[in-house]
Amino acid sequence: MAVGLPCIVVDDGSDAVSNQQLHALLNERSKRSTDQIDLIEHAHNQGKGAAVLSGINHARNTGYSHVIQIDADGQHDVQDIDLFIKYCRANPEHIVSGAPRFDSSAPKSRVYGRKVTNFWVAIETLSLGIKDSLCGFRAYPLKPLKHLTENYQLGTRMDFDTEILVKAVWARITIHFIPTNVIYPNDSVSHFNYLRDNLVLIGLHVRLILGMLIRLPKLLVWRISGNRAVSTK
Repeated sequence: MAVGLPCIVVDDGSDAVSNQQLHALLNERSKRSTDQIDLIEHAHNQGKGAAVLSGINHARNTGYSHVIQIDADGQHDVQDIDLFIKYCRANPEHIVSGAPRFDSSAPKSRVYGRKVTNFWVAIETLSLGIKDSLCGFRAYPLKPLKHLTENYQLGTRMDFDTEILVKAVWARITIHFIPTNVIYPNDSVSHFNYLRDNLVLIGLHVRLILGMLIRLPKLLVWRISGNRAVSTK
């Protein structure tokens, strides 16, 4: 589905064959369309978080106000981009994230794993406000995000998606969730490494729990006051 938006593709250190296929695909696309597509290439794999941050930095340097993050594995419903854009126009400093609606193609291990992650995220933020911290379909406002990246350390691998939302809550940036259908195509390829990336996520939650304890007085005050104002100061 064509959405008519400039596109930033991040090749995070793929092998030579995949890189050649990507260049061929983009070259063919450029012959059939005038859509702007920028390619960022990492010489070596740096992780999902690093890839997203590279795209965000490129968008900021290009002069954009927002970026929409969407994974390249075909899971997300591109038609919902219009809903994200509509919300961003009305609330330009809010983060928007998909709240997945899974069909029968979703592996049970992924569905239950999300529930475990959401449990820990609720503790780390003292809130049930984060409906899903793992969805890779989001819209980020670049001005508040600059504040976030300059003041908080963010993971560069599979820990990125969860960590940036938790720390956005700590920074008092509003997060809005939009229900979106998520499927698992039979031919999709996942680069999630169950051993390595689960260890990364365990380390992430240890760090976030410690960070929550340090910020506990402020989080309690915000929680009691019900103040959800966006703050980028």
